[in-house]
Amino acid sequence: MVIDIRNLQDRVNIDEAKVRSCAKRALIDMGEEGVELSILFVNDAYIKRLNSKYRDTDSKTDVLAFSMRQGEGISQHSEILGDVVISTQTARREAVRRKEPVQKELDLYLVHGILHLLGYDDEKPGARKKMRAKEKELLGEM
Repeated sequence: MVIDIRNLQDRVNIDEAKVRSCAKRALIDMGEEGVELSILFVNDAYIKRLNSKYRDTDSKTDVLAFSMRQGEGISQHSEILGDVVISTQTARREAVRRKEPVQKELDLYLVHGILHLLGYDDEKPGARKKMRAKEKELLGEM
């Protein structure tokens, strides 16, 4: 398992060991022991640009996932799972609002992104409920 972590922001301290541990446990629990995953921590402005460019949505968001297993001509069994991009500014704001540690919010976004890479969707209510249940299951083990 290869987990690449890049931190392109300076507003929230990133504990790479905790991030790596969270990602590793989630991937193992999902039966994805042999994959490569890239995790990128950015600010709101950066994630807004990505959201606009790749999703045609001109707003910031908490997490984006770019799968290497979805799309025309791509193997659903690729060893390269994809990229998870997390806005640390959004994580910090939400953590304060929920009165939770920022690391807990970062873990949630990371697991959420990994689930998107594995094909989970949260657009429709039924799919969203299934995804939330899986998030709770995975995060409950951490």
